[in-house]
Amino acid sequence: MDKWIQTVLNWMAALAAILLIFIVFSISYSILSRTIGLPSPVWVVQFNEYALLWVTFLGTGWVLARDKHVSIDLLTGRFSQKNKSYFRLFHGFLGTVICLILFWYGFWTTFGQFKRNVVDVQAIDVPKYLILMVIPIGFFLLAIQFARQFWGVLKTLGRALGPKNPEQE
Repeated sequence: MDKWIQTVLNWMAALAAILLIFIVFSISYSILSRTIGLPSPVWVVQFNEYALLWVTFLGTGWVLARDKHVSIDLLTGRFSQKNKSYFRLFHGFLGTVICLILFWYGFWTTFGQFKRNVVDVQAIDVPKYLILMVIPIGFFLLAIQFARQFWGVLKTLGRALGPKNPEQE
């Protein structure tokens, strides 16, 4: 299961990287075309807005899996190793619960947009659910990643606090 999740997170991160490259080149093309007097494509701003949303939710699980997310260790840096483990346990649990709630809300919001055929009317009309569907997907995978961290810390704490074998001492 862990290997499957990691593969999904890697593919999503790769898609996020492709979208970032798209953002760079589309904005560069738009600037270049205006500079040389050509009309700028009307879709650039719209699709870059969508791409920024998608990059955010495609990459969050991957970043969390590598423990590269932004963290403030001003407080936790003063904790003992045992208290850091307890804090990480609480962090994993709370992150899982919050992400599952946001997944649930995002899923039903996206599904509602799909059922009502809501369209984002801009330069190019796009069904709103296609824009929003990355939100529940991202939160679901983020919840899985938080749960993985929670169980990892729980196992580590269980080994550290568990009964000691007298033969090992």
